[in-house]
Amino acid sequence: MGNGVPVDAIRRAERQASLVTWQVRWDSATNGRWTHQLIPKVEEWLNRGRGEVNFHLTQFLTGHGGFRKYLHKYRHEDSPECPTCPSASEDPEHVLYYCTRYRGRAGVVPPPESLMAFMLATDDNWSSTSQLIIGIQRDLRRCERERRERSDA
Repeated sequence: MGNGVPVDAIRRAERQASLVTWQVRWDSATNGRWTHQLIPKVEEWLNRGRGEVNFHLTQFLTGHGGFRKYLHKYRHEDSPECPTCPSASEDPEHVLYYCTRYRGRAGVVPPPESLMAFMLATDDNWSSTSQLIIGIQRDLRRCERERRERSDA
């Protein structure tokens, strides 16, 4: 470039400006609040250096997937309520932290706002938490299939 500024310096500055804009939008958005609670800092998440994100983890992080609250929103379930805890919506937070169906599996899990820091602290933390979430997601999908089969019968 003609002004003597190295191209990589321009790229770094543009990336940083982009990240700042993204963070401001992320903080002020009204949707994705569960994901924001888990991943409040965009740049830290992008530069995390460990932890492969798979289908099941993505479903958990976004609140999509086999959660009745999400399925009810799109009319795939009659109710958003947890079949085990009828007064509670079945969403990722309920399932991981409160649902009696999964509490035995979960053991001690850090609160949502520190879950990602815990997972990112070591490969073992990432692996064990990811495996827990995968197991829960698979079970939720199995339950969903069984409900559909019963309703189709």
